[in-house]
Amino acid sequence: MKTERIPAGELLETGERVRFQIPTGHTVELYAEKTDVGNGIGYFDPDVDVLDGPGIRPIRMDHCLLYGGDIEGNLKLFTEVLGFTLVERVKLEDGKTDLAIWITCSAKAHDIAFVRSPEDGKLHHVSFQMPSWESVLRAADIMSINRVSIDIGPTRHGVTQGTTIYFFDPSGNRLETFCGGYDHYPDMHPITWSWENVGRGIFYHDRKLNDAFLSVVT
Repeated sequence: MKTERIPAGELLETGERVRFQIPTGHTVELYAEKTDVGNGIGYFDPDVDVLDGPGIRPIRMDHCLLYGGDIEGNLKLFTEVLGFTLVERVKLEDGKTDLAIWITCSAKAHDIAFVRSPEDGKLHHVSFQMPSWESVLRAADIMSINRVSIDIGPTRHGVTQGTTIYFFDPSGNRLETFCGGYDHYPDMHPITWSWENVGRGIFYHDRKLNDAFLSVVT
C-alpha cells in the first residue's frame, strides 16, 4: 500500500497530510491540523445560536458511504490500524458474507460505511448532520421549494436508527440530511441484519429496498 506525505499548506488552511489508498480503491487522507474558523457565534460570552438563517443549516458533515469490492480489507484496515469499531453489518443470503458494514471512531452510530460492489472507488452519498427530526422535515420543504431532486425520504433507517432525506446535487452526487442514531461505545457488540430483513434495515418505514437507491453511485 503506497503512502505519501503531503506538505502543510498544499491544501488551504490544512497541516501535513498522509495520503493512501484503501482496499476498495478510495483515496484517504489523514491530517491533524486545520485552521479553526469557529462556528459563527464566537468563543467569548456567546449567544445561543437560535436564529433561523438561510438554507437547511446542517451542523457538520456526519458520514459517508462508499462502494467497492474488498470491504473485508477495509474493515481490517480501519479497525486494526485506524482504531475504528464495527457498529452494524448486513449479511448476504449465505448468512456469512457482509453486504455492508458501518464503522465509527467516535460515539456516533457511524462515521463511515462500506457496501460491497463489483466496481471499486465509488461514492454512494455524503451525509450532513441535522439537529432534529423537525429540521430534516424543514430541509425537505426547502428542497421542494427549490426543486431539488429528492431521492428518498423523509424516512427512517433501521440500521443506525437515524432519520433521513437523500437528494442529488446539480452534479448528480447523492447527499443526505441525517439526524439521530444512537450512541455507540467500543465494548458494545455489533448489530447484524439478515438478508431477509435488509429492506427494513435500510428503510424502516417502507420495509423494502429501492433498486435505484442501491445502484446509482458516482
